[in-house]
Amino acid sequence: MVNPAHRLRGRRDVVVEDGKISALPLSKDAQNDRQASDVILDAENCLVMPGLVDLHVHLRQPGMTAAEDLVSGTRAAAAGGFTTIVCQPNTKPVLDHPRLLQKLNADIRSLALVRVIASAALSVGLRGQSLSPLADLAKAGAGALSDDGVGTRDPRLLRSALRAAQDLDLTVLVHCEDHEQSAGGVMTAGVVARRLGLAGIPAAAERLATQRAIGALRRAGGRLHIQHVSTVGALAAIRRAKAEGLPVSCEVTPHHLFLTAQDIEIRAQGAGPDSNLKMNPPLRSRRDLEALRRGLTDGSIDAIATDHAPHTRAAKALGFVKAPFGVTGMETALSLTLRLVNEGVLTLNQAISLLTVGPARLLQLPAGVLRPGAPADLTVVDPKKNWRVVPAKMKSRSRNTSFSGWEMPGKVKWTIVGGKIVIGSGSGTRR
Repeated sequence: MVNPAHRLRGRRDVVVEDGKISALPLSKDAQNDRQASDVILDAENCLVMPGLVDLHVHLRQPGMTAAEDLVSGTRAAAAGGFTTIVCQPNTKPVLDHPRLLQKLNADIRSLALVRVIASAALSVGLRGQSLSPLADLAKAGAGALSDDGVGTRDPRLLRSALRAAQDLDLTVLVHCEDHEQSAGGVMTAGVVARRLGLAGIPAAAERLATQRAIGALRRAGGRLHIQHVSTVGALAAIRRAKAEGLPVSCEVTPHHLFLTAQDIEIRAQGAGPDSNLKMNPPLRSRRDLEALRRGLTDGSIDAIATDHAPHTRAAKALGFVKAPFGVTGMETALSLTLRLVNEGVLTLNQAISLLTVGPARLLQLPAGVLRPGAPADLTVVDPKKNWRVVPAKMKSRSRNTSFSGWEMPGKVKWTIVGGKIVIGSGSGTRR
């Protein structure tokens, strides 16, 4: 068992009753207490960990369900070991009205295989001109406020949102992008973009927007979470803000920890750039990648989140310039994080913390821990079982992964939500 919240690691049983963890006895002590009616899952030689938490997912419902919906998206989450996910509001229509949020939450209750926390739109239509009815959205069940996919352009609006969110005890999730700097770009600016003849997005677009967001936090208060940080400059600004004592946090995606702009050029040989390497923020330089990896180990980065952004095959087939930004990520995130362990970048405890208790704490979610009384949300992984990424075999409705063909360490054996197996081979045996 690996339980970073309580610094527990070792051989234990996890006893589940009525959807909650009732005990965590040492395995030898649990043998005598087992009843004939107990269902036993044999996790010998497996990693048993809290159910994974993903702060950044696009489920595309409502209005974009050709790419993903609640059923396919939460099935992909469960396949990747995630038991709690936070969906973003840039749907069609945008989740900026209580009725829309209430409908989505009702659909979540009836359709979702894992726990789904809905973020509500920070501004009406995500246009950055006027605040959404934040108090009413909070009453309708919003778990966070976000402008993801667009970025808050007006610092005054962001300050107002932070003040309102503080009163509502919600965290503001911000996509940091200066659109004047990034306008027209399709990949990170630099030598590779010039060689490929593609319009670039400068790193300054993220850094400047991050600095502005932190400035708004400094003046307004509240809790600020920077989504998908990807550059040295943005990370440095976050690190300074944390040293100042500001309540700011950030996440990084697995694709920004393993891929760079150079990979776009390498894969472009012959067939042209692969649109499954097009995302926003774009893949950056090796220097940025190394800085992000250091940020994981020194505590500057609080969570690994996927920014799971499914798109249809037809949309991604439009070519690198015209294809939409975004890649899938929930089914590969855990294995990529375990790969960081195998490479010596992270300890196992650090890796699991970044996928469980770290993100859960940022939104004050009752998740990411194994303790008596907690929901029985668990992920069981066979660390010795490797698997190959085959897009056609993935559970997501879309296939736009950046890691097709990669050999991955660690296979999810069971994903358990509220004591119920939602992904896994078999339902256990009786004593």
